[in-house]
Amino acid sequence: MLKVNNHTKYSLVAAIAALAAMGELYRLKSLLNEGLDQGLTIDELNSAFSYMVRFIGLPRALNSLNVLKQICLQRQPNSTVLVEQEIEQTSTASVNAANNRLSQQCLLAIKLGTLAVDDNFEPLLQTHLAACLDSQFEVTHINTVINSLAIKADINVAMRANVSFANLLAHA
Repeated sequence: MLKVNNHTKYSLVAAIAALAAMGELYRLKSLLNEGLDQGLTIDELNSAFSYMVRFIGLPRALNSLNVLKQICLQRQPNSTVLVEQEIEQTSTASVNAANNRLSQQCLLAIKLGTLAVDDNFEPLLQTHLAACLDSQFEVTHINTVINSLAIKADINVAMRANVSFANLLAHA
């Protein structure tokens, strides 16, 4: 198994967040498998979905967690009880604990992936991209995340993020 570096991790979780926000569960399953194969952990993904509840709502987050559960059960059929316990721990406490388990940059990438899904979030997306730059997320890293959204999630999501980012840089 390859170990995922932080920049690859941010790109993967942003694309995973976008697919979860769009409700693209089949494509999400494929990308979750890729992430696990590249070294993302079940705990990181569980924490990411717990954090996403704030942006995509509980039903989509739970659907995404169920996809993760299916993958875990396929990979380790004897771990049914353990996986179910992990999934059931998605509560307010685990949503708050997600902030502690995931790096700030990872949380920023998740939020970028979820906000870029909908045109209605354009002002929030621009504010968020500015926050990304303020928190030492380099321009190249943001571009890498946006490119990953285009390749692994949806070209329209990536275009929305790219236009917002270009506007932000033009006014900076």
